[in-house]
Amino acid sequence: MLEAPQMHLPGGVQEQFRGVLEELNPQLLPECLPRWVFLEWLARGGWLLHGSACGDLTLFEPRTPHDLSPDEFSKRTGVFAASDGLWALMYALRDRSRVRRMLNSALQVWEGNRWSRMRYFLSFAPQDPAVTDGRSLLAPGFVYVLPPDGFEQMPPYEWPGVGRVREPHWVNPNPVKPLLCVPVSPADFPLPVRVHDATRVVALSQTDPWGFPWLSENGA
Repeated sequence: MLEAPQMHLPGGVQEQFRGVLEELNPQLLPECLPRWVFLEWLARGGWLLHGSACGDLTLFEPRTPHDLSPDEFSKRTGVFAASDGLWALMYALRDRSRVRRMLNSALQVWEGNRWSRMRYFLSFAPQDPAVTDGRSLLAPGFVYVLPPDGFEQMPPYEWPGVGRVREPHWVNPNPVKPLLCVPVSPADFPLPVRVHDATRVVALSQTDPWGFPWLSENGA
């Protein structure tokens, strides 16, 4: 799992970010910075984020996701959101016309006296098995900014072989109206993207539910 680059904000950028929120206008974002920096700033300020391929959503309705993880929280019916910009980007940038399934994670590990930096994993199962470049499966999308009211965060839990972990994973059982919609592009995502075989991973997730991300011997 990978860590994001360190986030450094040039002078005056936070004022620009605050202006975007006040005006509810993403066109005011500085062009010199990738959008993930703004999304991380939002998350650190307490806002929640939801990635989507659609840019015209005005209300999020509760739904029950298809989820392979062993926890029950991820299978609840509700509106899901992230308190992390990169995790929301994974959902926004997935090219649904070319990706069969997505395997992803964002989590922190308890290190005895503090939580680690966020660690990420992203892999796509392509519709075309000849595709080997995961970043080629990214496409433009949108990240919605949601108010935190009514959301509940997934509690920390024990991951066998890893330790105590927590995810920036939130759910609200009620419909949620977004505050702002931010267009994003593949250039806004700073990490590598893997590819995997969906059939193999589904089978392994059933026999070894805590074996995420079920990498093969060659790391694929």
